[in-house]
Amino acid sequence: MGRPKEVTDEQIVVAARRCFLKRGAGVSAADIARELGVSHTTLFNRFGSKEGLMIAALGPPAEVPWVAALDAGPDERPIREQLVEHAKVMSAYFQDLQAGLGVLQAAGIEPGKAYGGRKGESAPVQAFRALVEWLRRAQSQGRLSKCDVETLASTLLGALHGWAFTARVCGESTASAAGERYVERFIELLWDGIGVSVRRASS
Repeated sequence: MGRPKEVTDEQIVVAARRCFLKRGAGVSAADIARELGVSHTTLFNRFGSKEGLMIAALGPPAEVPWVAALDAGPDERPIREQLVEHAKVMSAYFQDLQAGLGVLQAAGIEPGKAYGGRKGESAPVQAFRALVEWLRRAQSQGRLSKCDVETLASTLLGALHGWAFTARVCGESTASAAGERYVERFIELLWDGIGVSVRRASS
């Protein structure tokens, strides 16, 4: 008999997420294992249960992928251009997050379980901290108007997360282009309040 196929946790998570998002919470661990070419006991040995596998595949990542880009900026490009760029990445992230949380909810798994049990800074705290610091640096450079950056960060994150939730539950388009259009309109709406006049500083 040949050796059992070796599969990484990441490969399992990727395959499980794809199956759950395509076929819903009812897809079995055996179906996912079959796609990976392993036994379903392999999945349970790694993640403990189907619920554990679902949380790993559909819950928020341990680290928010766009935090590093915020930590490295802002760069020399116009602040508004950078803000739109970052917000589009955040919007796509929240859409993916909402898609996963929607399947967890359909399975009767509370969102709190998806965030619980992890060490270190939680994903929402990471996101908020990084955005606040990015805005604060832009403000200190004279490239954003004087305002409460924590309130501004909460407004941005809340609006992007809220749009992703509304699009999912109300059946609106969740295509990436729809999210990008929303971001552009939202930043345009905010800009009169947070932008710096060209007479005072170049953005």
